[in-house]
Amino acid sequence: MVNKLRKMNLITMFRVGIFLNLIQCLILLLAGNNISNHIFSFAIFSSIGNAFYYYPEQILIKRVNKDDGFQNYVTKDQIIKYAVSIIMPIILGLCISENSYSLAFIVLGVLVMISFIFSLSIKNFNLKHEKIDLKVFFKNVKKTKSEKLVVLYSVRTFLRGLSSFGVLTTLITILTFMVVKTEFSLGNISSFITVISIMVIYGVNRWVKRKTLCKLFVPLAIIQSIVVILLSFGMIYFDVNQELIVGGITVSIGFILVLLYNLINGISNPIFETFNQVVYYELMKEQHVSVEDEPSYVFWFEIMINLSRSLGYLILIIVSNFMFNINVIVGLIALFTLVYISFAYLLSKIGKKYLLAR
Repeated sequence: MVNKLRKMNLITMFRVGIFLNLIQCLILLLAGNNISNHIFSFAIFSSIGNAFYYYPEQILIKRVNKDDGFQNYVTKDQIIKYAVSIIMPIILGLCISENSYSLAFIVLGVLVMISFIFSLSIKNFNLKHEKIDLKVFFKNVKKTKSEKLVVLYSVRTFLRGLSSFGVLTTLITILTFMVVKTEFSLGNISSFITVISIMVIYGVNRWVKRKTLCKLFVPLAIIQSIVVILLSFGMIYFDVNQELIVGGITVSIGFILVLLYNLINGISNPIFETFNQVVYYELMKEQHVSVEDEPSYVFWFEIMINLSRSLGYLILIIVSNFMFNINVIVGLIALFTLVYISFAYLLSKIGKKYLLAR
């Protein structure tokens, strides 16, 4: 699609992506539950909208930050995203609980329109893009002697798609919802965890050096794995509906376990995702990725992350066709958390070898 639309500049493609996201919201609003009868055609339409949005976004971010400003940019970007998501889960959860999904999609439509209006201010730098050509891209990778880096980063991207940026996040949401029962409660937990995430992102960016941060990745992932083990045993061997009184508040064992996991995930995941994005863009500069190679660079790593995400969801579909309950979900979370540790290890290795060594 990119190669056929080379005359369309990056910002125009970006706006088309925003507009298609708005159309998605309107289709969902009008179709309601009937969307399940057209899920495959809607999924294709949704994918096209995402392609129009995320392809130019990545190149625009790289071009906006010319002077090693990725750390500050990504940190601010993440804080803004998390800040917006503090109140939105509560609002959307309340809309869904009280007024079905219609009001929720109207809210989403308004947000997309605001996004489109803000996109009108993006200008004053190169908005052209070249065609995608992986053969030329890999030839240039050999010329710059960065094959090993590209392989490492490709594997890291694949592992990320199998864990934090794919099915693992979905499984955590499903498990949380099965325990808390309502969209409103799910929204409240999400907002609480998001507040923690913002504090973590800000604190890490301000006070933690990169060298120290790289050393924390694997321990953080291991701590998360330990919590998964506790969660697994708790969900399997205890009555998750049994209630306890904690500080005058009555809560279930399942709620405590899920909240604990979400809390640990809310601390570690923002650290990984923020640093991961910084690494992604800084390695583009480290490899001296030219303007001509930018589309191929983005395309290659989109292949890696989407292949692994597809594989993760395929595993979920196959397993759920045989059995789908809390025990199965917990088991899958444990499995994909091991992948998460591997992702953390590779991210640490890449950071130490290619960023700290500069």
